Amino acid sequence: MTKKTLTLLLLIFSITNLFAQKKETYLYAEKDTSKLYLDVYVPKVQNEQQSCLFFVFGGGFVGGKRDDNQVQKIKEYYTDKGYVVVAIDYRLGMRGQSNYSALIALKKFEAAIYMAAEDLISALDYTLKNLTDTKEYKINPKNILVMGSSAGAITALQADYAICNGYLNSNILPADFHLAGVISYAGAIFSTHGKPKYKNHTPAPTLLCHGTKDRLVNYKKTQIANIGFFGSDAIAKQLKKNGYSYHIRRYPGLGHQVAGRYNDEFAFIDQFISEQVFADTHIQIDETYYNADIEPQWMNLRVRDLKKVGQ
Repeated sequence: MTKKTLTLLLLIFSITNLFAQKKETYLYAEKDTSKLYLDVYVPKVQNEQQSCLFFVFGGGFVGGKRDDNQVQKIKEYYTDKGYVVVAIDYRLGMRGQSNYSALIALKKFEAAIYMAAEDLISALDYTLKNLTDTKEYKINPKNILVMGSSAGAITALQADYAICNGYLNSNILPADFHLAGVISYAGAIFSTHGKPKYKNHTPAPTLLCHGTKDRLVNYKKTQIANIGFFGSDAIAKQLKKNGYSYHIRRYPGLGHQVAGRYNDEFAFIDQFISEQVFADTHIQIDETYYNADIEPQWMNLRVRDLKKVGQ
């Protein structure tokens, strides 16, 4: 190897390291037989809010990983904007499920949602106790947001619902802790107490994005007596009724493909964060969004199709 070639390789190595994104990985909990990790993506320069964005992947509670392609654009875009980005593992409660008859599927689905929400709360607890003041970055506990897609969006909404009502394992968090914002792409809340109500804390400003023809995560609601699965439309009605801050973007005629729209809507998400999270305003926005360029994939995906994902 010539000296010139060696110099060139060293230069390339230095440039690569200069622009490489720093990732730290931590074991945040061990539950059942699962070791749960979180990845922290460190910004080169933090924003003035010292904000942190948690991302929760989707996959029907049967698949997905914290470091798969769902998080790639998120981590790049938001670390460039000065956020600490955290991507988490959570237990996949529907993995291996083969019986999708109504009653059994309902019980398994409820348990899967609760497990995932508990894991997210545990990850928040670990972060508050260990990662708010490090040598490389700081996290302001008042500026922690959670974003999720599909099952991840359900997990994010359910965790905020639990924190506001003091159930699941939310008592491990400081009594005055609350999320700064929740960003949900095709999410919902499972409730055994009727329509979602927030008793102890005001819910975080919430961005709800949902296709009106979603047959996998119900856009409206499915309810029998006090047991119900409440989609974005039903959640927005409750938030509006009680004067809470929210923005719902309805995609008419579209199905579950809206779950992946976050990768194309960073400017829109940024506007929500700047106007309804960091500005500490109480705004209620109901928007119907038409975009003829959105591909109609996943239009007919239903709950019973999830077993194919886990195979």
